[in-house]
Amino acid sequence: MAPLFDAIPNRQCTRNEYDGQPLSATELNLLEKAGRGEGVRVILLTQPTEMETVLDFVIQGNTAQFNNPNFLKELKSWIRFNDREANRTGDGLSGRTTGNPSIPRWLGNLFSKLLFRVKPENDKNARHIRSSAGIAVFVSEVDDKTHWVEVGRCYERFALQATALGIRNAFANQPVEEASLRPKFARALGLAEGRPDLVVRFGRGPEMPRSLRRPLDRIIVA
Repeated sequence: MAPLFDAIPNRQCTRNEYDGQPLSATELNLLEKAGRGEGVRVILLTQPTEMETVLDFVIQGNTAQFNNPNFLKELKSWIRFNDREANRTGDGLSGRTTGNPSIPRWLGNLFSKLLFRVKPENDKNARHIRSSAGIAVFVSEVDDKTHWVEVGRCYERFALQATALGIRNAFANQPVEEASLRPKFARALGLAEGRPDLVVRFGRGPEMPRSLRRPLDRIIVA
């Protein structure tokens, strides 16, 4: 567990394009082993046809989300357009994590009307997935809180193992965030049983700036 523990400070969701190069069988085996848990397994999809299937569902989910005003309102509320905002809140998604400059919120609100559109976002998702080495789908045996938590733990171990190997990862959860898509996604994956809970792309690429996170004493009341 030492390599995983040492990887904790460096782990991040890296929301950019990767280098498109495949991983070795040894690396894939380590990731698959790390992503297993009690009642949870992880499916690693590395063939282009498999990844295109996932991309199709990502685009369907993303299209539904970006046509939902409530989704866009919440998304915008979590974006920190500039360093001052990020430092004040200590949370959210800093614009720098996606390669955007620090700008005033009024300008960010203006740009978001141009950027938060279906086609540009779908095109970006396509570039991200097609540049990845593979897609990990975490599948739980039972749809209950115990297994939801276990899926999260499995993902954390997967992400730490990836970090220890110099591999980036980021969520591509649209197929499981949209309730109507999840059963169709499961069938497309050939799952006779089990519930797909998380979708994560992985591969090698540059490290990106980090979003800030609040210290524990600001969010936990003893």
